[in-house]
Amino acid sequence: MLVGFADEWFTFLPAGLLQDLREDAGLSYAQGGLVLAALSLGGVVGVVFQAAADYVSRRALSALGTLAYGGSMIAFGLADSFWPLFMAAFVWGAASDAFVHGCEVALVDVAGSDLPRALARVNAWSAAGDLLAPLTLVLAGAFGLGWRGPFLAGGVLMLGYGLWLARQPFPPPHARAHADAGRELLAVLTDGRVLMMAVMMGLFALLDEPLLAFLIAYLEDIAGHGPGMAVALSASALVGGLIGYGLAERLIPDDSPAAVLAPGALAMALSLPVLAFGAQAWMVVAGGLVFGFSGAVFYTALQSLVLTLRPGQAGSTGAVVSVIGLAGAAFPALVGRVADQWGLGAGLGLYVAVPALLLVLTLVLRRDA
Repeated sequence: MLVGFADEWFTFLPAGLLQDLREDAGLSYAQGGLVLAALSLGGVVGVVFQAAADYVSRRALSALGTLAYGGSMIAFGLADSFWPLFMAAFVWGAASDAFVHGCEVALVDVAGSDLPRALARVNAWSAAGDLLAPLTLVLAGAFGLGWRGPFLAGGVLMLGYGLWLARQPFPPPHARAHADAGRELLAVLTDGRVLMMAVMMGLFALLDEPLLAFLIAYLEDIAGHGPGMAVALSASALVGGLIGYGLAERLIPDDSPAAVLAPGALAMALSLPVLAFGAQAWMVVAGGLVFGFSGAVFYTALQSLVLTLRPGQAGSTGAVVSVIGLAGAAFPALVGRVADQWGLGAGLGLYVAVPALLLVLTLVLRRDA
């Protein structure tokens, strides 16, 4: 239950500290976007760990992933130029897949038919970690720890968490012949339902920490808010997400999670422009609350569909979804390039278009169903 809490708490830090990191390491917006993208690009390696969760010890996978996660956070906090930051973030992203998906696939077996409710609770903890992240940055600034302090302290905490996970009981993988792994993966790859949901999950993944990083930069540099106020305004999306995850188990029908996808996508498409470009602070907060809430319900429903689509193959299905989602890993770098050329407003405009694409896909999925 705590895996999402830990992951979301710490993966927000590079996004929340993008401005400080750029100034200290001398990065352009494009380079900063690449550093943020490296967390997702680590999924190139991470998908192997994700698929392996159907075949190997989930406890070993999660514990070793957590230890690598903590080590890469410490390396990130010690880096002082683009390439060390990029490589540390890449390893961090790969380790995150082993850590998170080892626990997630085990949860599928533990929860059984109560998976949507269990995922809602896990995601609620994740949202709490999201909300704790900006508070961590505020406290780090108040105590003069600089941008490196949170990474070093967080890395030490994750090392301790990895040792704790190594002592926990995990359900074993389903009995199956390892020789069948290739044939099973091929079956997942040729399942049209998996491919459609993979594209949807990949698009939704774009609306994560890098979006908040560019939003915070926009609120500071263009909208004229101070650094603390910019972080606080962007945190409205995190608060909305926490509320959404808390209520998701009541809003998502057990027998038809897909029913909430189209309304959720529509609410995101309407609220994200308000969050990004609201003329007044209250408008930004309102847009953030609606965007976070609707995104939480949408993601929980889609995640439940993906993990139960092919029983016994949650890890392999998730790996295929992640591979297709990697197509969007360089999106923050594209947004950074656009921001360097035409301004932060144009860069944020790329993010605003994403929920509209999601809405179209949810309508196609409903028609096909």
